Amino acid sequence: MKSRLLIIALSTLLATAVNAAADEALPPYFAPLIAGQGVEIEACYTAILVRDGLDSPACSSTRWLILFTQKKAKVAARDYQDKTGFKEIINKLIQARNGKRVYVQSPAQTQQVIDNIRTVVGIARSELKDDKVSHCLADIRYNNDPSSLYCDYAIAVINLTLSALTETPPIKMRREDLAAVLEQALPAR
Repeated sequence: MKSRLLIIALSTLLATAVNAAADEALPPYFAPLIAGQGVEIEACYTAILVRDGLDSPACSSTRWLILFTQKKAKVAARDYQDKTGFKEIINKLIQARNGKRVYVQSPAQTQQVIDNIRTVVGIARSELKDDKVSHCLADIRYNNDPSSLYCDYAIAVINLTLSALTETPPIKMRREDLAAVLEQALPAR
């Protein structure tokens, strides 16, 4: 019995040590980025989730933030043009800034959206490619703020597309549906 508990304890300790080694810590000069306000890094991460690319304005400005931080710390600037390396550093920054905190969203609220969820999510999926719409999702996920200007834009653009594509009466998405619809519109990971 004691040996079984010892084996379990040792395997848990070994697994923790392996994960800690694989999860290399961020250099100390990233502290200002970790402590910083705003959701630019989170918007970049959300854009990566949506498009699996680094072509968004949020990622471009995040890359510059990283380079300026390195220059200010007087360390050799590591250029993150490499997609894998950049995704890795963004993921580490997200974890350091937010931990496991992502606001969980409730399902769609209004009956009109619930009845037409596939259509609404399909429209939202195509609109998430717009950096301002994916920025809204970052505002919701990390700041629990569906009332940001980016979210005003997202509601307007999704509703414009819905009104052009749907019969009378047109489907109209409301702010209380936005978080659930955008989360469902994310590509499967």
